[in-house]
Amino acid sequence: MPGGGWLSPEEADKLLRCYGLPVVESRFAHDTEGVLAAAAALGGHVALKADVPGLVHKSDAGAVELDLRGAAEVRRAMRRLEKRFAGRLSGVLVQPMISGGTEVIIGVVQEPVFGPLVVFGLGGVATEVLGDHAARLAPLTDTDADDLIHSIRAAPLLLGHRGQPAADIGALRDALLRISRLADDLPQVTELDLNPVIARPDGVFAVDARIRVTSHGAADPFLRQLRVPPPAASPDPTPNGGSSRR
Repeated sequence: MPGGGWLSPEEADKLLRCYGLPVVESRFAHDTEGVLAAAAALGGHVALKADVPGLVHKSDAGAVELDLRGAAEVRRAMRRLEKRFAGRLSGVLVQPMISGGTEVIIGVVQEPVFGPLVVFGLGGVATEVLGDHAARLAPLTDTDADDLIHSIRAAPLLLGHRGQPAADIGALRDALLRISRLADDLPQVTELDLNPVIARPDGVFAVDARIRVTSHGAADPFLRQLRVPPPAASPDPTPNGGSSRR
């Protein structure tokens, strides 16, 4: 992507799958009939997410339609999206509806001095309100990943709280390690959010992703660089600045 920017949903999905991240199956469609066909292929109980250029926070802008069952509900949701984003809608991402579990966020930010940080915390709409996050430098070890999982205040929700079944901690650890590898391999990834990632007893499921890239790596502010002085001006070949012509 020349100059960098936010990856499209399709590009983000392909990149995450290259690293084996547990991304929910998605279908991209450009019109109502395509959305209906995708919803049917995914079992009929789906979520729709509008792809609008320049729109980053989809939920805040009303670009997400959840818990849709059957063709009639999907069609009505499409009409709402088309009206809400008239002339700006470039397509719609269709995903199976994932219910239950605990919503967490897995992310990457580039720290100017130390490099990529892997961020983990409580996700969904609570992520900014509660600020329950922890971070470690990439690349992570198994111990780092476990520390991240256990260090947030909401950890009891993942470990089994008041008789509720625990999330698949092994799958969650694996997702953190894979994100760490991606961040360490690709310094061009300046920002990455998987939010929410649904952590359940039967695995983890990333249902939304935002990835921003830059076209070049950030410079190390403490790296010594050779500074070549500019060439000295050539001396005037004639005395007193006079003409060399005779």
